[in-house]
Amino acid sequence: MRKVIIVLDPDLAHSRGLCAVLEREGYRAVSASSLDELQSCIDPNLTVALLLNLDLVQPDNRVLRQIRTIHRRLCIIGLSSRSFHPELKEALSRYIDACFSKPLDLEPLLYYLRGAGDDFSEDPLKILESEEVLS
Repeated sequence: MRKVIIVLDPDLAHSRGLCAVLEREGYRAVSASSLDELQSCIDPNLTVALLLNLDLVQPDNRVLRQIRTIHRRLCIIGLSSRSFHPELKEALSRYIDACFSKPLDLEPLLYYLRGAGDDFSEDPLKILESEEVLS
């Protein structure tokens, strides 16, 4: 099955364009326009990343903490035209795994996603078994 990436962006034109690129790269891209839609889009077995437009979606630290707590393996990637988000200081240091500037350079993003997908493909039960052996 193809790995799922959610694009959370109220700008439908930008979201569709990014989803089309991700589909061409072999991912299944799902578009969401609000935080309310997000939970219903996440499949814990297939969703590897969340691309979050930080300019238009205003998540607070509590929301990002909740997403991270429920979906520990989900790679959260911020997209922003601003270089500084003082209101997201905690989130950027604890819950958001990477942040890319807009306009988006697709090559580094796709490279990062390949790595995130590789990490996600590891079987968590095998990881637990190997950790038990070490302890």
